[in-house]
Amino acid sequence: LYPHDDDRDSNVIEVMIGRLRKKLDNDGNLAPIETLRGRGYRFTLCDETP
Repeated sequence: LYPHDDDRDSNVIEVMIGRLRKKLDNDGNLAPIETLRGRGYRFTLCDETP
């Protein structure tokens, strides 16, 4: 239906990650989704114990 070359210009993943980040981080202090440039994304949890 669509040529495969169109997929590389799509930003669907970036948009969805952005929406997910907004839902997970309402107060602006938590950033659980880290972007790994050229590789993808990583979900990290913050350990608050001293």
